[in-house]
Amino acid sequence: MVGDSGADQEWLGGQTEIERAAAFYGQLPLCMLPSADDCFGCCLETSSPCPVRVDADYRSYLIHLRDVHFAHERRKAEQINLLTTVLRRYKEPLHWENLAILAIRESPLLFTSAHSIKALMFLHPEVFRMVSDGVFVAN
Repeated sequence: MVGDSGADQEWLGGQTEIERAAAFYGQLPLCMLPSADDCFGCCLETSSPCPVRVDADYRSYLIHLRDVHFAHERRKAEQINLLTTVLRRYKEPLHWENLAILAIRESPLLFTSAHSIKALMFLHPEVFRMVSDGVFVAN
């Protein structure tokens, strides 16, 4: 691919798509799946040789991106579970700042800050419903 700008552009576009899928969706390229025997349907299907297949370090990097994604998703699920537990325990709507104090006191290593709790609640309206300005209940 060196010296061939068309191939370089194809690889760059494919690389971006593959890394985004691993990091944001936990999806690896088809050729990395145990049952795959070809690159059919992959964005780098026409690349020869397939950079993912020939570079063990790159495959390892993609697995790392996928694992980081899944770790983040597990942590977010734990955070949501703890917040809903605290809200249900108090049986009344709580302001996000008060909820953050209670949640951080209960599990100090689970959250980075009170504002991260606020963001999590705003980003998950399917779990948390705001009943007045900054005051939430669990759905």
